[in-house]
Amino acid sequence: IFPISRGKNVMRYARYTCYAFLNTFTYTHIYYMRTTKQILPGVKEIGWVRCEHLVNDIALRGIAMMPVPVLTEIHNVPFFDEPTCECVTENDGGNRTDTAKLKFASEDLLPLKEHLAFVVTAIDGNSYIIGARETPFPVVKLTISFGDADGDGAGFIYEITHKAIKSLVPCDK
Repeated sequence: IFPISRGKNVMRYARYTCYAFLNTFTYTHIYYMRTTKQILPGVKEIGWVRCEHLVNDIALRGIAMMPVPVLTEIHNVPFFDEPTCECVTENDGGNRTDTAKLKFASEDLLPLKEHLAFVVTAIDGNSYIIGARETPFPVVKLTISFGDADGDGAGFIYEITHKAIKSLVPCDK
């Protein structure tokens, strides 16, 4: 396998087989690797739920474009500054992988000893869930900020990363 052309988001590969007795080349496969990024325009609400209370097969429902019902209590998280939420989709040889990242600052400490999923509501009113009942669970990175003398707020900075076949799934809350 060797590269044929290179682009910013597309790299195309081809595999050629040589038959010595025919002295010809036979084309067999072309693979495409594409990367797309979905960025929510703004985050209005963030909430967390325990993964054990979610419905089964959230990723498969997301692939089928079915909204996922959230049938448990959503614990709202107060945040400050500007939270960001994005999802990067990579296709590599027919395998699809989504990586969703949510970053926000809050004054509340979340229960990090449990497996948490996050419900994010964008400014357009659409809600999305990051996480599932099954593995892989979202990874929560916590940074404690003490603020600066010039007035930056002190609090907890959370960075949630979830990597699955479908990660940022529309939901009904």
